[in-house]
Amino acid sequence: MSGSEPYGLPLDLLPGEQASQKQADGAGALASQLLDEANHARWESLASALGMADGQPHPRVGRLVQHVSVSKRGYWEAIAAAIATPRQPSDQPSPDQLFSDQPPPELNLNGVCLWEVQRAAALSDEQLATVLTYSGRQMSVTELLRLNARHTVWHAGQIAALSSGPKLA
Repeated sequence: MSGSEPYGLPLDLLPGEQASQKQADGAGALASQLLDEANHARWESLASALGMADGQPHPRVGRLVQHVSVSKRGYWEAIAAAIATPRQPSDQPSPDQLFSDQPPPELNLNGVCLWEVQRAAALSDEQLATVLTYSGRQMSVTELLRLNARHTVWHAGQIAALSSGPKLA
């Protein structure tokens, strides 16, 4: 095992397994990849932490999962409000019209994570540079997407820590 592959898991993403690897190069490709890695990488991600929470997880795990889901929806609500532009009727939808501005309400956390990776990849440079106010702070859409990724990994670490301890009877 090399130093770049702790625990026998490669740090790089496996081709074909991660949604960001399938995205065409574009303005939001880097933000999309960052979110995809925070959400789905095989090592140190939300998905890997949730994979550790089998059996009867600590009661706080459910609250953290709910919090992450609500937070992600809040980020995208702020982004949608900031980048909202009047839509012109046309026979051919623009790339922005191919995606809803917010995750559909019926999606679970995994669905929201997959949706946001695709949506981030579709954001233009102009949209990524748009300034918005989130939680009383001004930041660009790019900065909010980076906050989203950091927040996801922060709570993934908490979930992993709670899942690696003794299980409740």
